[in-house]
Amino acid sequence: MPGIRVEPLVSKMHEEASRLLARAYVTNPLHIAVFGPDQLAANETFFRTALRVLKGRTLVALEGERMLAMIHWVHSPRCQFSSSEKLRLAPTLMKAFGFAGTMRIGTWLAAWSKHDPSIPHTHLGPIAVDPEAQGRHIGQRLMEEYCHDLDRTRAAGYLETDRPENVRFYRRFGFAMADEVEVLGVRNYLMLRDRKAWQ
Repeated sequence: MPGIRVEPLVSKMHEEASRLLARAYVTNPLHIAVFGPDQLAANETFFRTALRVLKGRTLVALEGERMLAMIHWVHSPRCQFSSSEKLRLAPTLMKAFGFAGTMRIGTWLAAWSKHDPSIPHTHLGPIAVDPEAQGRHIGQRLMEEYCHDLDRTRAAGYLETDRPENVRFYRRFGFAMADEVEVLGVRNYLMLRDRKAWQ
């Protein structure tokens, strides 16, 4: 992929990353259930808040100065917020989304947390490619970075997606369906890349 480089996300990129994530996720069924349709600003606010508290590793794909894609992963158990972290986040979410919006976000994250694997794993998400840059195999390149880390650390990989068409994409990287759950009326697909599959 000539001209595209992959680098760690740094704090000065957070605003651009928030906008990219919002554009990529605004049409996702779960984001529509939480924020409503076409709510780009609400999605930006959500991701801006999330980027401040993400732990783990975050990479971006850049072409010149333009950000085309982003990927994040984190090793368990750091993928789950502690009670004190949730308490610290609550006022920010309430101010941005009100009581009803914060409750929907809480329902979403609690449902995902409930199904988090008990085995040690490396949790993927979010991963996003700017809609205008899709079809250039940038997402594949970032997934390869993530899978190389899984192989290097001999860890299981885990992810959630609310788009059924994404399931086939993740299967190409060794992920298999672990479960299907409904969150806020939206079907979510939980996928695992078990280290036993390649040992």
